[in-house]
Amino acid sequence: MKIACIQMNISLCSKQENFERALFLADEAVSKGAEMVVFPEVFSTGFCYGRIEELAEPCSGPMFEALLDFSKENNCILAGSIIEKADRERADREGIARKWPDKENEGRIAPSNKKQSPSCYNLGFCIDSGKLVGSHRKTHLYGPEKEHFIPGNRIAPINLEKRGLSIGLIVCYEIRFPEIARKLTLEGADLLVSVSEIPDFFGHPWKTLTLARAMENQLPFIACNRTGKDRYSTYFGSSFMANAWGKMLAEAGKEECVLLGEIDLEKARKVRKTSSIFGDRRPELY
Repeated sequence: MKIACIQMNISLCSKQENFERALFLADEAVSKGAEMVVFPEVFSTGFCYGRIEELAEPCSGPMFEALLDFSKENNCILAGSIIEKADRERADREGIARKWPDKENEGRIAPSNKKQSPSCYNLGFCIDSGKLVGSHRKTHLYGPEKEHFIPGNRIAPINLEKRGLSIGLIVCYEIRFPEIARKLTLEGADLLVSVSEIPDFFGHPWKTLTLARAMENQLPFIACNRTGKDRYSTYFGSSFMANAWGKMLAEAGKEECVLLGEIDLEKARKVRKTSSIFGDRRPELY
């Protein structure tokens, strides 16, 4: 499968500008034969906290419709993340109903200020041939995200039945938690994909952790990061694709680009079948 990562600069809060740039680069990708195109985290807006309510939109919104149209016209897969506007009643309900993390208080409802409840999700999405085939709301929020987003409460692979493919979608900070990639793998993912907005200072850990997730789960990994700068930080890019052994197949530098690479999914499946790693696990001890 030929896959493209859209490593792009994201102009903070400039939704239309970013979206047009993303589709321009995606068009370049499919013209070069890409069957799957991956965008960075919140690629249309960046983390525009000051205007988050204004720029967020539901999956039925105009930007999402344009993504569906692009995917249908080009018979391709699109993956990335956007700021999703949640239903206000549901947002209030989920904002209030926060579970206590310790086992002693399991099931109790934690107090929360209803007026401060976030009303948006960091939504990872996967579109195939004009249809939204699955989504993943970011479950582990980093720093200020906790004040603006509702955390997702489900981790599962996205099945693309038409292609006989299952994708494990990971959003940025979630790479820090090996349990996420492992759960996706155990539930049948064929390919791990992360969409990120990783700043310069976290470059080495991000690359190391991502390659570790590929190797420990014996799955190919597509790691798509943004580049450029905004008021918060500068971003190093360095998007890459690795095989199930963690070997680099394609790697970008710091500049905006369309990174193209080939993933042999059948070969990856054979790697899994010939290895005893998963059979040697002892989950009763973990």
